[in-house]
Amino acid sequence: MSNKEVLELMIMGKKISIACPPKDKEGLIKAAEILNEQIDSIPDKSNALILTSLDLAFKSQLPQEGAALSEGDERNLNNLVSEIEKSLN
Repeated sequence: MSNKEVLELMIMGKKISIACPPKDKEGLIKAAEILNEQIDSIPDKSNALILTSLDLAFKSQLPQEGAALSEGDERNLNNLVSEIEKSLN
């Protein structure tokens, strides 16, 4: 029996489904919200996903004040970006 569930998210107005462990569901939902906020702030929508991915990857390398992304959250965010890129191609 698998310990994963299907999570449906909306990214750039497109519904995507990904399998994730139940414990990661809340983090992935938050990551999708962050991703959508970043995408919405970029005027050039044709490159918004690439620019947002680059920006989030860059920010994840910077020293953070306060709480930084945990290793699990960063992995979840990277997985989410990969799934989104696959579904958009």
